[in-house]
Amino acid sequence: MSQYIATVIDTTGIQKYIFGSNRLKENVAGSYLVKLATDDWVKECLTDIGNVYIPARNPSQTEPRINENPEIIAELIYSGGGNTFLLFRDTEDNYARKFTEAWSKRILVEAPGLNVEIAHQLFDWNQRLLRDVIDNDLIKGKLDIQKRKPRASAPLLGLGVTASCVSTGLVAVKTQEIDGQTRPISREVVKTEVPL
Repeated sequence: MSQYIATVIDTTGIQKYIFGSNRLKENVAGSYLVKLATDDWVKECLTDIGNVYIPARNPSQTEPRINENPEIIAELIYSGGGNTFLLFRDTEDNYARKFTEAWSKRILVEAPGLNVEIAHQLFDWNQRLLRDVIDNDLIKGKLDIQKRKPRASAPLLGLGVTASCVSTGLVAVKTQEIDGQTRPISREVVKTEVPL
C-alpha cells in the first residue's frame, strides 16, 4: 500500500501566547508549553495509537521507517520551532484522525489559549515526493488558507461578575499569592505555574 497522509501542525500567535503576561516566569512557562505541545505531547499521542516510528536523537539509528515496514502506522518526521510534520499510513482505522482528536484535547486542557492549525493531505508515495506534498499542498496550501480565515467567534471572556487577571488581563479563574498579595489569575497563568 502506497497511500499515506501527511500532516502538518503549526502553532500560530506564539509571541502573543508566550509574552501575553508581564511576568518572566509565565513567559518561560508559556514557551515551555509550546515546546510540550509540538514535541512531547505529539510523541505521547502518537505512541498511544500504536506502532509508530519516532526518530531517536542518535542519527545512526537504523530502524525501518514507515515506508519500509508495513507494521508501522505513523512516523514523526520533524518537530521544532512550533511546527511538527507527521506521516500516517492511510487505513480504515484513520490513525491521523485518532491522533488529531487526542492531541487537540490535550492542547485544550493543558495549554489553554494556544492557537494551533493542523492540516492533512492524502497522497500516493509512488507518485509524489513527501517534500512537495508538505511544501506545496500543506504549508503553502491548506495551512495558508486556514490562517487567513477569520475566526468564527471570539472567546467568551466571562459571565456575570468577573475579575481580570493581573498578568494577562483575561478573565480570572482563581486567586494566587503573588508578590505577597492575593491576586486574580487567568487559566492561562494557572497552566504556566509549572515547576521549572
